[in-house]
Amino acid sequence: MTLGIIGAGPAGSFLGAKIGWDKSIIFDGKPKIGSPIQCTGIITDSIYRVIDEIPDNVIVNHIDTFRIFAPDGKSIDVDLDKENIILHRGKFDQHIAKLAKDNGTPIKLNHQLKGWKKKNNKYRLLFTNGKHHDVDYLVGADGPHSIVAKKANMYGEREILPGIQARVRIKKQSQKFDKNVTQILFGLGEFSWIVPESSTIARIGIIGKNTKHFNLKKAFDNLAEPYKHLEYQSGQIPMYNPKQKLQQDNIALIGDAATQVKATTYGGITYGMLSATYLGDQWEGYEKKFNSKLGKDLWISLKMREVLNKFSEKECDELLEIFRKEGNKEILEKMDRNFPSKFILKLLMKETKLWKYGFKLFRK
Repeated sequence: MTLGIIGAGPAGSFLGAKIGWDKSIIFDGKPKIGSPIQCTGIITDSIYRVIDEIPDNVIVNHIDTFRIFAPDGKSIDVDLDKENIILHRGKFDQHIAKLAKDNGTPIKLNHQLKGWKKKNNKYRLLFTNGKHHDVDYLVGADGPHSIVAKKANMYGEREILPGIQARVRIKKQSQKFDKNVTQILFGLGEFSWIVPESSTIARIGIIGKNTKHFNLKKAFDNLAEPYKHLEYQSGQIPMYNPKQKLQQDNIALIGDAATQVKATTYGGITYGMLSATYLGDQWEGYEKKFNSKLGKDLWISLKMREVLNKFSEKECDELLEIFRKEGNKEILEKMDRNFPSKFILKLLMKETKLWKYGFKLFRK
């Protein structure tokens, strides 16, 4: 029995590395793994739930502080209990792909999936290069616009947000990035960031929808204008859909293809790789296992995003002042943002003023 995996990103390659119940083969439409880069590459130490170690050459920097700015210019430093890791995303993808190969999973590049024909419970995968391959099971790890999800009628009603990111360098010697401090800008798009690689180079980006009051490209240009642009790393991010179908018959979805992205900061590397471990252990019951282990945290992140998107600039300023309180700040410093179920109730019980923002969910 053979498992065909479409997509050699972290989720697809990690499934190839962890598959324990059958043999697998990975197909990817690109000529090179890890290129182009379309990700900020910042992760928490929860990545070590799924991987034992990350090679030094894959780690670009460590972050020990989040500096959150309100629209009025005030800020708060959240000193992280555990450092965040800044990845070289291309090298990280290549490292996970090597783990797959070491597990006996071959990777075929320049194989863009076109569709498939099903016969005798097998899928004959058809590729745009004219080649084909027969598999018994099929997994879509092929990104937010997943061809597997579309062809299998599992795409669902998904919202995909545009993001713009660039690597930038300071122009003046008087400028400097705080090397171990990520900046988060409340009220600018849905999420905005400055993530340093060093004191002179950073990744700057914004995610958000264009409206009559907000232009994503203009907002990004204003944010990045003081710096020299080195490389654009823009991409699209799926909003988590709690109703997303993850598995039917002998087809399953993981990672961005399954909208497994937290809506607060739009990161999904750890979720996709955790999903790969669930599916790699056992095919049956994957969807149920994912929903029981990760679905709650993604749902909470989605609701938090829905509330934040309704904030006025004044309310963003107020929220920062709430976070500034010593007890609240301590909770934020110890939290793992990948798993809000572990801290959100504690924060709500500590700070009753936050409850009023929850009622925004019921406002049009």
